[in-house]
Amino acid sequence: MKKLSLPLVLFLLCACTLLRAQEPGTLLQATPTPALDTAHPSDWIMDINKGWRERDGDNPAYAQPAFDDSAWNPVELADLGPAEPGWQWYRLHLKLQPNHPQLAMLIEGGVGTYTLYINGTRIPGPRLLSAFGVNRPVEFTVPINIPGNDLQISLRTHTPTSYAAWHFPLFMTASLGTTAAIENQRQAIESDRLYTLIPALAFNLLFLLAGIGAWSLHRSQPDHSEYRWLGIYLFLLGAADILWYSQQAGLLPLSANLLIADPLLFIITIAQIQFTFSFGGQRLGPIWRAYRAILLVAPVLTWFTWTGKLPTSAYMVVEPLLIVPVAVFLPILLFIWYRRGNREAGWLMLPSLLPAATTSLYDLGSASIYFGWQRFDSLDNSIPIGPVSIQPNDIGNFLFLLAIAVVMFFRFTRVSRDQARSAAELDAAREIQQRLVPQSLPDLSGYKLAAAYLPAQEVGGDFYQVLAQHDGSALIVVGDVSGKGLKAAMTGALAIGALRALADDNLRPAVLLERLNQQLLRSQDSGFVTCICIRVEPNGAVTMANSGHLSPYRRGEEIAADAGLPLGIAAGIKYTETQLHLEPGDTLTLVTDGVVEARNKSGELYGFDRTRAVSSQTADQIARAAAQFGQEDDITVLTVTRTAVHSS
Repeated sequence: MKKLSLPLVLFLLCACTLLRAQEPGTLLQATPTPALDTAHPSDWIMDINKGWRERDGDNPAYAQPAFDDSAWNPVELADLGPAEPGWQWYRLHLKLQPNHPQLAMLIEGGVGTYTLYINGTRIPGPRLLSAFGVNRPVEFTVPINIPGNDLQISLRTHTPTSYAAWHFPLFMTASLGTTAAIENQRQAIESDRLYTLIPALAFNLLFLLAGIGAWSLHRSQPDHSEYRWLGIYLFLLGAADILWYSQQAGLLPLSANLLIADPLLFIITIAQIQFTFSFGGQRLGPIWRAYRAILLVAPVLTWFTWTGKLPTSAYMVVEPLLIVPVAVFLPILLFIWYRRGNREAGWLMLPSLLPAATTSLYDLGSASIYFGWQRFDSLDNSIPIGPVSIQPNDIGNFLFLLAIAVVMFFRFTRVSRDQARSAAELDAAREIQQRLVPQSLPDLSGYKLAAAYLPAQEVGGDFYQVLAQHDGSALIVVGDVSGKGLKAAMTGALAIGALRALADDNLRPAVLLERLNQQLLRSQDSGFVTCICIRVEPNGAVTMANSGHLSPYRRGEEIAADAGLPLGIAAGIKYTETQLHLEPGDTLTLVTDGVVEARNKSGELYGFDRTRAVSSQTADQIARAAAQFGQEDDITVLTVTRTAVHSS
């Protein structure tokens, strides 16, 4: 027989070894030493994704090196596909050459989904977590400090439903190599994982600060709720995206996204609706209120998805459908308001489209990856801009922030200018109003006068005057001008000026009101005035005429008297007079409608019954009771008490 040459023998031995490695049921043997570059031993590395064996279920014995796994299913660790919920074990046996260098292992697996055993010993670090703690695959390195050359690696895994629902792989890759090479690979994977996080965090921290800034604008202009809603929108947008990107980068668990960031999307949408309607000075209609109620309930969908009761595919369709009306109809509404004359609404049309458009494209890319469409996968990718990479929705949100900053700057400037003008008018009105109410009341023989005046926050037109007559009598007038602010105060000043001039003619109350009506009619657009005029005689006789004012009270009862039209409405009006007599101790109480129309938090009016019940109290007590109930308008109370019988 012809002898085989040495090269041929070596060739046959290598071929047999390769064939044995391909037979099912055999253990993969690795001999890294021949692959070592002796000149650069620190650079040696190899992937160990092949040769693994897998079995469903859980048994602590699976971690033991001597366990027979030859009947298990052969798998490739990096090609397992989406994780399946439940328990699985994975085992790999490696045969190392003697005198191998210091080695380390790198495994990129789902955080909280596996524990690692080497030669039956549990490795500190990877551990199983509850569904609230698991996260997408993150790299982990472990030094290989074992005696001998046999290396048995076992992975005990448990995949929660919430992890499997998003089609995350259980493992991405596994490598074995020298410590330096493994550390270099870990750093490279970590850099890729965190590459887009820094610019994303910078953008969204900017949104947080912008939200705080918008809220501070609301504090300076509390009547403009658009600043408050814009602040809520920007702050929550930044917070939700920070949670999302941190979870994408492996810094936070999946629950931070699905149970916090995703529900915030619906609240953010509500804030955008409220901001838009507040900016346009419009009220939500019934359809929009119903839509808002749906958005308030929508976060429950994320919990159903988390627990597996709602398929992830269904959620990925329902979520955009719930948000798309904002993207479509809010710009249309802004255009309609713009066409109706609201020029500022036109400024908001383009900015309102930017977040919705970029987010929609991003969602389409995510859905493409999830459903395997591939055509739109690139929409989920970040956009390289110089040395950094930026997410498309961050670009859209940033452009929105720039545009809305310009819009809100002009809005804030205009409102501030209007407020300054209003403040100047208010100061002028208050200065005028001080002249409508005398600082002190004159002394009347046989009478005691008392007055209480409690102005509302906005200047009104209440006034009262006590004018002595030449015959020893006195005219007492209490009035209320329609409207608020500077115009009402000026009308009140006009009425008092005319009243003082007419009082010198010693007119009867009815005639005085008729003349005063003519004076007010001569002043264009002066508003109308309700007024009650009373002439008190030293002997207790009282003559009263009323032009649309509240009737006075005596002895806890309202005095029946004819009330004509208010002053300043129509010419030629005649007023009737009512006669009465005050006995010693009698009090005549005159009030303005700020008492009767005081309203509590539930919307209930103070009303005539309560006013009548307190009408015998002092002026100050009546005014305070109405104010504590819920003041909305100026409150004026004047009491006239007869103290003695006049002796002739």
